[in-house]
This record gives sequence, structure tokens and C-alpha cells, in this order.
Amino acid sequence: IVLEIRGNMFHRWKAVFFISLCLIIACLSSMGPAFYTDESEDSDLIVDGVFEEKFQDDFWDRGWQKLILFGNPEGNYYSLNRKRLSLELPSTQTAVVLTNPNVSFSDVLVEATFENILSNVASYAVICRYSEDGWYELRVNVSGPEAGSYKLLKYDFYRKEQYKNPYVLLHKGMDRIFSVDIKLGLNVKNKLGLLCEGDEIKAYINDKEQFPIKNGKITDDQFEEGGVGFSAQSYGEGLAKIDIVKFSAKEVQ
Repeated sequence: IVLEIRGNMFHRWKAVFFISLCLIIACLSSMGPAFYTDESEDSDLIVDGVFEEKFQDDFWDRGWQKLILFGNPEGNYYSLNRKRLSLELPSTQTAVVLTNPNVSFSDVLVEATFENILSNVASYAVICRYSEDGWYELRVNVSGPEAGSYKLLKYDFYRKEQYKNPYVLLHKGMDRIFSVDIKLGLNVKNKLGLLCEGDEIKAYINDKEQFPIKNGKITDDQFEEGGVGFSAQSYGEGLAKIDIVKFSAKEVQ
């Protein structure tokens, strides 16, 4: 009799366990595929060929990396505030670069909106095709003697290893190009766009295409693919505070 009771209890517990397991599986299934993966859909950086940065609290968790070209390599130049990233550069010459290698494209349009909060001599830039070899860059000067001008550049890490200037002008013979499309003054915003498509490099300022070479194209084939980013520079003429309020990268088909 005791053995029979124990056997019945075992079968009852087995049935309860089986029913509980079925309920758990049904519950997990209703939660969707995100439960079974290490990352949820919200962690996908590129959606339908577009990356957009919201400058939320998870900014540094989304793959952004810091590079100090000039200045204190341990300097804390960054602060998140009001859905924007503020770059506060000291009075000494400083150049900071932020890139996201997890957002990698071959043909891409990178766009960023900057606001000049405070500066005497400063510039900012958007970057495409960043890699260990270098990157392409559209830089705009917003204060100082070169204010109102821009440059198309490439940064070549190999030249730096050779103790040469790593920055190379893509429009040879012209150190800078002035543009009426650049807005100057404090608390003034400019939207920069850099298109890297094939071997052609195009610049946009406040949605207007720039033509540094009349009847010609800017071309370079050294960098074919890489991450995206932005940068800001001060030149030893006082403090500079530059805010980035929008940033996006879109794959070009």
C-alpha cells in the first residue's frame, strides 16, 4: 500500500512538473525572439541602413571610442546633457575625435549638427570610413581667422608613423575654402554632411553641396570602408565648447 501511494504521488508530481514546464515555455514564447538572444532589438545600432545617435545615457555603451590627437590623453572633455554631447576643450591646443567602429559602411552619408556655444578659435568635423589606417573628414572653422571656411581632409596613420603630417588635403593647392553657407556666431548651429561613395568625396553644409573644385570631383581611393564619427578642435586661443545635437549615418545604395 505504501509503495502504491508513493507511486501515485510520483506520477502526480511528474504531471505537475510537466504542466509547469509547458506554461513556462508558453510564457517565454509570448515574449518573442528577443528573450532568446543576447541582445534585444533595441540594441541594434543600424536599422534599415540607418544609424542615429540620440545622445542618451547609454551613449558610451553603443560602441563610441575616444581618440585625442592633441592635448591631455586623460582629459575628460565630454559631458552628456539635454540629449546632446558637449565637448569642452581647454585653452591649450586640443583635438578630440569620437568614432564608432561598430557602425561601419562603405558608401555612406554622415551628417551632424553642431552648435558653437563658446570659442575664440575652433573647428568641428564629421568623419567617414574610420579604421586603423585612417579616415576622411569634412572640417568647418567657426571662429578665429579662418572662420567661415572648410576643408576636406584625410587622416593617414601610416604618415604619422613616418613622422609626417597625417592630415592630407583632398583639394590640393587650396589650404581652405570659404563658404557663405557656414553660419557664424555663438549659439549658432551648422549641419555638416560628408558623402563617401566609391572613390568620390562630397561635402554638404546646411544641406547645400559644396564645390571646392570647379568642374571637377574630389576623389581618393585609400580608404574603402570603416566607421563613422565626429571631432572638435581648439587652437590654444582660449576655451572652446562645442555641442553635437544630432548625428546620423545612412548607407548609400
